[in-house]
Amino acid sequence: MAHALVFVLAPEGGLPGDGASWEDIQAAQRMGVRSGVALRMFRVPAEGPPNLDDLVSSGQANVSGADPFEPLRNNPCPEEAPAAAPVDSSPLRRLICDAVVPHLEPRALWLGAYELSGPERQPSAGHPSERLGIETVRCLDQFSLREADNETCWFYPTENGDYLCWENKRSLALSPGYPADSCLQEGPVSYQRSDLQLLWSLMADDQALTCVGLTYQKRRIEWPVAASDPEPFATWTAFRVDAMADDTYQELANITVFPS
Repeated sequence: MAHALVFVLAPEGGLPGDGASWEDIQAAQRMGVRSGVALRMFRVPAEGPPNLDDLVSSGQANVSGADPFEPLRNNPCPEEAPAAAPVDSSPLRRLICDAVVPHLEPRALWLGAYELSGPERQPSAGHPSERLGIETVRCLDQFSLREADNETCWFYPTENGDYLCWENKRSLALSPGYPADSCLQEGPVSYQRSDLQLLWSLMADDQALTCVGLTYQKRRIEWPVAASDPEPFATWTAFRVDAMADDTYQELANITVFPS
């Protein structure tokens, strides 16, 4: 018998208890987080970079979010764009962030911790539900997300330089979360609420902190995307990080682009 820990975010009263099925867990998660933003950030090359207006007018900074400094023929059209763009293998990597940030509203969400157990069927990495023949679901904890311990982080780059950011809002359906790099274990799960932390970050020039995720035992909780419906437009922002300036983050330009 193998065991695994998973987490569910749902509205108050929407978390199932002991004896729930895996389908019940999935249904609760789909009610909890329904939107988010796809976010990519690129370093701007030092050798005479074009400005954002030029990149947009040439079609290089387009709705797909592909690397605007690659030749245009290599940029995929939106329906062909990969879910996760490959990271440039050059010494100075241009793509420094490729993430989907779920919209988390701690005041409206509750978190449930569950232990899955059953025979192991796949030894490879992946979501616990794919590696277990789930026989039982045990509820370990339920509480308002407002009660979680808080931790701050900086989501945007801190190294001085010029950057481009691509953002695309979308509707989301997420699978239940699990700690990154987690593995199945033979014995029952040892769970402590105090090991959970809610991450808050200043997103660029936001005047308030933004909730960007959770960690368990200092490991990021992964929330696999089960379905994603992107908006038909995206926003490119050129910004500069300058540690010596009064405002470390300086927005240089902001353009919304649509499919051609």
